Amino acid sequence: MLIGAPAATAVPPSTTHGTHTASSGGPCTPRSALDRLADYIRTQQAPDGSFPGIGPGSTADAVYSLAAAGVDPSTVTTNGNSPIDYIYSRTDDLDTGVAARFLLALIVSGHSTTAPNGIDFVRAVESGYEPATGLFGVNLTAHSYAMIALRAAGRPVPSAAADALRARQRADGGWSHYVPARNSDTNTTAVALVALRAVGGAHPDTVRRALAYLRTQQAAGDGGFTFSTEYGTASDTNSTALVVVALRVLGQDLAAWAQNGNHVVTRLLAFQNPSGAFRHTDEFPTDNPYASYQAGPALAATLCRTGVTPNAGAMGS
Repeated sequence: MLIGAPAATAVPPSTTHGTHTASSGGPCTPRSALDRLADYIRTQQAPDGSFPGIGPGSTADAVYSLAAAGVDPSTVTTNGNSPIDYIYSRTDDLDTGVAARFLLALIVSGHSTTAPNGIDFVRAVESGYEPATGLFGVNLTAHSYAMIALRAAGRPVPSAAADALRARQRADGGWSHYVPARNSDTNTTAVALVALRAVGGAHPDTVRRALAYLRTQQAAGDGGFTFSTEYGTASDTNSTALVVVALRVLGQDLAAWAQNGNHVVTRLLAFQNPSGAFRHTDEFPTDNPYASYQAGPALAATLCRTGVTPNAGAMGS
């Protein structure tokens, strides 16, 4: 799930490989890491233009990463089909979460939010709002994506939507994907934070509690993040990338999140394989398309910026 495509792609790319980002101390991402990722993502495209992974949302994730790398997804084709063509073809029986992710993909890649058949993705998302609960869709991931996508589209988001999301923050400070809630997880928490920030609903106490929760989910040995310590403590690409984007959106100094000298950006880059792909965890080191699709916005959000000391080797890439 790419939560921060607008924020990530707003960070201007640089051809300079440096040791610090413009807004926070510590390591940064060399441009080559993002370019290699984009090259790998191209190889994963299916004949219909989609990017297989975990459901149709994986194609949206791939679009976010391609756009973050400065690639127009409409130029990435197999059998003449691009991921934009695929998104436009998937207008039948759209659920709110998928519609929101597709809408965000169209926005960040600069394409029309209305399909050639006349289906308006903005309307598809807005129609998923339930005033009685204040929620878009059936889970908090869908709800948060809807808030982010509508805000990116310049559409109003009901204040009750932010109220409903804040009300579902759990006692530990995190959010659960599920309604009714189960355990909190870092992925849903990161999405929720970006959504609240997007609509001006990130109240200080809400953010404080959420950041405290994320601290408890950070791997002390390497600085990365796990999905949830309920299921294990090993860091993974998806969770680390999503949290990095949320932290950047919130204006956090990433250097302050180092654990035992291990910086979160260094940990994220260490997941990248020679192919340009990312593995999910060190325990499973093979190329993982889904993890790769979700890494791009975090790389873009932490790119080395012009004016810093060149040091291409600092990132090991």
